[in-house]
Amino acid sequence: MSILETAKKRYSTKSFNPNKKISDADIHTLKTIYQLSPSSINIQPWHTLITDSEERKKQITQATQGNYIFNEQKILDASHIMVLCVRNDIDQNHLDKLLEKEQADGRIPNEEIYNMTRDLRNGFLASHSGSPEFLQNWAANQIYIALGGLLLAAADMVIDTLTMEGFDPEILSAVLGLKEKGLTPVTLVALGYHNDDDFNANLPKSRFELDEIFTHF
Repeated sequence: MSILETAKKRYSTKSFNPNKKISDADIHTLKTIYQLSPSSINIQPWHTLITDSEERKKQITQATQGNYIFNEQKILDASHIMVLCVRNDIDQNHLDKLLEKEQADGRIPNEEIYNMTRDLRNGFLASHSGSPEFLQNWAANQIYIALGGLLLAAADMVIDTLTMEGFDPEILSAVLGLKEKGLTPVTLVALGYHNDDDFNANLPKSRFELDEIFTHF
């Protein structure tokens, strides 16, 4: 299947088959694809919680009560739930750890490249040090870059997905102890296989035409 065909057939699943589970091998592949995602200055500000535990999924649904109750059953029926989080500690320690990993992986061949890379990242963070909200939003934006690749990869593997922003982040943080882990939840992703009664499975896609979303100049 071509990448275009995959993009055309991918859709947001509204009803999951609770009896069909994703294999460990496929989950490992999806985790690896997410790991390989690009991010601005290779900052990799993410950490993701993933579970197929019924107990954990029930915990997560505590954050979907009230205005977000429509997401409860989707979470319970999905094979796996991913809680995509951003790290709250994009600090010097994170930058040093990142440089060490890049050195170990052979991306930094000499001291000149090391210093240039270090100074670039330090300079960027320093220029926004007075605006922690900007840095947090910038880091969260990197999660969405990675999310796009994850959703497309899952579709290519014939795994259905649903991204959910309909949850209370404060409740979710409390239930999963995210604040203590230095994490802030950005979005949820349900993964699994759709039910035969999923109304969204056979609906045609509806997107603006190319000339409405692109301008050549």
